[in-house]
Amino acid sequence: MAVKFYGSQISTETVAPLSYTGSPWRLFVFDSLLFLRWSPYLINIVLPLWPCPSHGLDELYPSLANIYDIILHTILVVAQSFFLISLPFLIIVPFFSYIIYIGLFLALNTSVCKLLNGKIPEDGLKSTEDDHSEAWRRHDDESWIFLNGVAVGKHWLQSNIDRISRTFHRPVVGVHNRTNGIIFDVIQCLIQRTLLYSNSNIRQCYVLIKKAPYEPGIKKVVLILHSQGGIEGGMILDWLYDEVPHDLLKQLEVYTFGNAANHFNNPCRVHIPSVGAGAGAGAGSKPTPSRLKTRNKRAVGHIEHYANSKDFVSRWGVLHFMRKVTEDPLENRFMGRVFERLGRGHQLNQHYLDNMFPLDPTGRFVRGLLDGDFMEMDARLGGGKEAREGLDLALDATSGSIEPEARIPTNSRSSVRTESPRGNSRISEVDEVAETNGVPLKVKNLSRLWAYCNGDSPASML
Repeated sequence: MAVKFYGSQISTETVAPLSYTGSPWRLFVFDSLLFLRWSPYLINIVLPLWPCPSHGLDELYPSLANIYDIILHTILVVAQSFFLISLPFLIIVPFFSYIIYIGLFLALNTSVCKLLNGKIPEDGLKSTEDDHSEAWRRHDDESWIFLNGVAVGKHWLQSNIDRISRTFHRPVVGVHNRTNGIIFDVIQCLIQRTLLYSNSNIRQCYVLIKKAPYEPGIKKVVLILHSQGGIEGGMILDWLYDEVPHDLLKQLEVYTFGNAANHFNNPCRVHIPSVGAGAGAGAGSKPTPSRLKTRNKRAVGHIEHYANSKDFVSRWGVLHFMRKVTEDPLENRFMGRVFERLGRGHQLNQHYLDNMFPLDPTGRFVRGLLDGDFMEMDARLGGGKEAREGLDLALDATSGSIEPEARIPTNSRSSVRTESPRGNSRISEVDEVAETNGVPLKVKNLSRLWAYCNGDSPASML
């Protein structure tokens, strides 16, 4: 098996307006049709149910706390479905009775959601500290912030930040994107994507992220986003570009999993002439990745997206919108490199981190890589390479190492394969193996986030 790798877009001119600046009604219709297009993948949000290698930290592990949350979500799904279906049939009742019915249901829905959401401190939820975390290498000059996705209450938020903390050996602050129930959360995603609606969760996270680089001694801010958190994180970045100085924004690194956003901006802070803009250039000239080294000219230091190919949310978000910009006005920019894993699942811990950053039996360290692990797979170049960063830029952002000795011991190396990976035809259109100096590249060679495992750090990009 292999992982599809898409370098970040580097072309400096778009041929059409960005989609999220278009007509809200047109965007809503387009988003709804896109939702229906990928609806067969909806079941993959929770599948597979097993295994649960992180045990109690995995969202679907049969612990009492998880079962409690799942029961409440089931109640909300049934109640919200009945409520939405009933609305058209109740328009014959008196207007004030109709309004009272809606108000009573929303009050009941809010009461159930309070059981899920609990109470989160204004400065965010902190990852659990214990004797193991006290022994970790200190990274006092870093600030790690996590913004969760749909259907996450306080318990699952704590599980998410604890799993992230154990993976990278850093304390993590979780900003709670409060759930209103799965169905209402999806409706909120549609509203946020089409109207750029900023709720209190977005504003709270914006304040924390904006404040972080100004803290004394902080030299790096790492923002991790999941699912709907990608929508909200993209909006937060748009605000930061207007208000935070360039030298502070360069300290920010962003990593997303199952990103549901329809855009992800990272503008250039200096003017870069388009290749072919000079005299004699053809009208159809394209930028060449090897000649346009734009990474250090971008506002945010680094952006990476991780997506499962059969995850509904990834299909509805990052895997659709990161494609090369076209003349279709509904296409747009989605900055950052993308790693597309062939597989199902949308849960952060169970379906993403457990597959991409597996822990050892103690649950405290990322284990050594085995043949077939995500990070040990061949990296195959995705489409649209003429408009994306080259491998030289991709390696610059990581350790740049292509030696067999990885930062975390590797038990074996998978062989180089030149045939196209089998599976979904939409992700097997290119079979070119990424390599440098004739040496095939693994995902671990291109993933900057991998270099943070077990308390390690990648080379500075400043």
